[in-house]
Amino acid sequence: MLLDTNLDENATIRIKVIGVGGAGSNIVDRLALSTIKGVDLAIVNSDQQALSNSPVGNKFCIGKSVTGGLGAGGDVEAGREAALADDEVIDALVANCDLVFLVAGLGGGTGTGATPVIAERALRNGAVVIAFVALPFTIERAVRANLAQEGMTRLRDVCNAVIPLPNDLLIQESDSGSSLLDAFSKADAWIERAVVSISMMMNKVGLINLDFAQLRLAFSHKAGKTLFGLGNGKGEDAADKAIEDFKLCPLLHTPEFSKTADFLLVNIVGGAQIGISDTQKIMESVVAEFGAEANVAMGAVVDEDLGDQVEICVIGTSDVSDVPVSRYPKKKRATRTASHAAVVVEAPTPVKAERGKPIDASTNRTHERKKKVEQEEFVFSNGDPKGEFENSPGTIFEGQDLDTPTYLRRGVKIVL
Repeated sequence: MLLDTNLDENATIRIKVIGVGGAGSNIVDRLALSTIKGVDLAIVNSDQQALSNSPVGNKFCIGKSVTGGLGAGGDVEAGREAALADDEVIDALVANCDLVFLVAGLGGGTGTGATPVIAERALRNGAVVIAFVALPFTIERAVRANLAQEGMTRLRDVCNAVIPLPNDLLIQESDSGSSLLDAFSKADAWIERAVVSISMMMNKVGLINLDFAQLRLAFSHKAGKTLFGLGNGKGEDAADKAIEDFKLCPLLHTPEFSKTADFLLVNIVGGAQIGISDTQKIMESVVAEFGAEANVAMGAVVDEDLGDQVEICVIGTSDVSDVPVSRYPKKKRATRTASHAAVVVEAPTPVKAERGKPIDASTNRTHERKKKVEQEEFVFSNGDPKGEFENSPGTIFEGQDLDTPTYLRRGVKIVL
């Protein structure tokens, strides 16, 4: 489903940030306490108690019929089923949104399992979907890391962009004496800066505007990797400092990020003193570093509240394929396999009687086999005729389960 391209020039882009699971909810809780404007906040979790402590007003406990409101317990499938159980709630949550940010931690149950489901619903409703996901620490179990990678693969199939934030990298940015809470708050701050920058990119009128259509075009096809970085400079030579800060952005120096881009969105925000030469210098530096051959879209906004500051926000995609962003991959239906020899039976040629002549009884053998075949017995895998529907109630009629093949119910051996 695509959005109407004829957007009202004066319309505000409807942006929503949804935190999924424990880690995602914590990040959105921080956003609720910040000064972010023009963005709706919501959190989704399968843990009712965790939700009760959140300052976010728009919050939902999903999958009570699955988890009892006690959380997914690290079970990815339980997290996914929790989201599917309340698909109407999720549809209402993502309805009438142009841009949806999903924030989650991967490797656990609700964040890993439910986030792709919510992304698929948002995509179906016509939104551009960008996911920020925190990846587990190296010291955590390999199982958790593998689950995170599987979750990110699923998300890339149903999101316009996935921006991974490795916990190891973000912790390294903290001082050695910082508490764990302070370290995690740095991760929250990165996401906060990203959401604010992109929302400003879309909603704030500037000297050179980046509109929603350009953002949608940048992410209209499935991309192998996403490039994302932020830079900030202040005071004299603010533009040069912003360029230097941008190049040192830790998000640009991880294996999960692309080093170059096929499509670049560059937004520059500065105080009233920012000049055209500063803008040109920043653009030349960014393009030379990350996408000399890229399709580049540029935005420039003057925000007098920034004073002598300059901020850079860059989003790019690489390894862009010709495949549009797909829907959530449906679960493949289980197939039943039958072990049997191939049997070929030739049908006899019917004998027609000529008018006025009797039919020779010796030739009137319409069921004659012209090739002898060997009898083989069909054997269904695991002896289970119901396959993936084994947990479904049978169709009972007069005391018999009609879903079971007749020859099995009656104990008849098939003779070919």
